[in-house]
Amino acid sequence: MPDITKEEIRDRLGNIDQIRDILFGPQLREYDTRCDKIESDISRMQQETVERIEQVKLALSTELRTAVDALDKKLKSLSLTSQNDSSDIRQLVDRLNKKFSTGIEALDKAVDSQTNTIRQDLSQTREKLQEDVRTLRTHIFEELERRFSLLREGKVSRDEMAEFMFELGLKLKGSEFVPALKEAVGTREYTDIVLKEQ
Repeated sequence: MPDITKEEIRDRLGNIDQIRDILFGPQLREYDTRCDKIESDISRMQQETVERIEQVKLALSTELRTAVDALDKKLKSLSLTSQNDSSDIRQLVDRLNKKFSTGIEALDKAVDSQTNTIRQDLSQTREKLQEDVRTLRTHIFEELERRFSLLREGKVSRDEMAEFMFELGLKLKGSEFVPALKEAVGTREYTDIVLKEQ
């Protein structure tokens, strides 16, 4: 094959381009048109996708902001409610403490008052009993003195002396002389035994 120059190659290629254009021209143009349309559609779809993503982002951020605000309000409300509840509980505990302390103070005062009253009553009763004992002792000594003076002045029988001692023993013991016994002693005949004067 003879050497082909560059110009000839160009001419032949030009011819090839023409042949190709004749054979495949309408199809290539259709493919170019389709590719351009596909590129345009892809570009439009990308733009729409970007816009939709932005809309979804905006909607999600709005919903998230709304949800966060609602949660924040709820947390603040719960915090305020818990503070109010804790304040109410604290006040209730304080009221109960005051009530119990007031009740305990009242009980202490009542116990002290009753103790003082009982102490005063016991003191008065003791003083009255001591006074009664002194009065009884005085009466006993007076009676003894009177009986002894009667003994000095007159003669007493042994029965009368026994009756006197028996009666004195009952008085010292704090018992009353039994009336039936007193009547029995009163109707009894005494012997004429006379005690000597001292």
